[in-house]
Amino acid sequence: MNKTFSFIGFYFFYVVVWILSWFPFSMLYAISDVIVYPIVYYIIKYRVKVVRRNLLHSFPEKTTKELRTLEIQFYHHLCDYAVELIKLMHISQKELDKRMQLPNIDLFYDQLDKGRNVILVMGHYANWDWLNVLQRKLHSGTTMAVVYRPLKDTYFDRFFLRIRDQFNIYNIKKSSTLREIIHLKQQQKPFIVAMVSDQSPSVNNLDYWTTFMHQDTAVLTGMSRIAKKMEYAVYYIDMQQVKRGYYTSTLSILVEDASKWTEEAISEAFIRRVEETVKRDPTLYLWTHKRWKHKRTSAGERQQKTSLS
Repeated sequence: MNKTFSFIGFYFFYVVVWILSWFPFSMLYAISDVIVYPIVYYIIKYRVKVVRRNLLHSFPEKTTKELRTLEIQFYHHLCDYAVELIKLMHISQKELDKRMQLPNIDLFYDQLDKGRNVILVMGHYANWDWLNVLQRKLHSGTTMAVVYRPLKDTYFDRFFLRIRDQFNIYNIKKSSTLREIIHLKQQQKPFIVAMVSDQSPSVNNLDYWTTFMHQDTAVLTGMSRIAKKMEYAVYYIDMQQVKRGYYTSTLSILVEDASKWTEEAISEAFIRRVEETVKRDPTLYLWTHKRWKHKRTSAGERQQKTSLS
């Protein structure tokens, strides 16, 4: 019965989204303002408590009024992100190229031409899904791979994979990252592996702690471990919103040869860049994430219990 409801619910969602994806951006943004935003923020109150707590601890210097303004601006952007994601189903290459500028994409080849493949890292910021446009802008023969975490609902998981597939993206399940990277390496062609790496680690992977946005923060080290093991370069992509529905993404080399760095140093360099990006315009960061659900003290206690058992 649950599978039947899931099936019916998904295809109802798919039909609605398919129709909406044909709408021009002006209509989609009107829907975002008039329908989606009031429902998400005022009626459902989607993770409002989480967002409020995250903003309060990240910006202790701001007044209650300033924090509430940030909160409202964030929810407007979140709703815009939703309709922009929907639009990916039916958006022309010309339109997407116009709305997602990549001014220095040739910087990739500073390392790829040396035979060193690249791991591209970013945070949940602005519209990371529109970076699917990268594949079309790379030199012929270069593979763009994206690491993703499968959704629990298989229908929705296939839906998002289908959107990426139209951009010829090589999708890698998070659990298979190292194996798939080795497979790509065996093909002896240049490739870039993109990872959104600012999530909170699982309870069994609290390996590295730092301070991020004024808070003790556990940082994922899988990206650093793979980059170091494979002797790859690590790039950071910094997105900025030029205006509503228009972004520019600038590349920079975070680490030229990861084998010469410690995993902790690579992770620290990454999280510092994310922090710079977030502080520049906090409204574009994904504050609904339970980014700080783990505490350093409780993690230490767990590790101590494990070592004694």
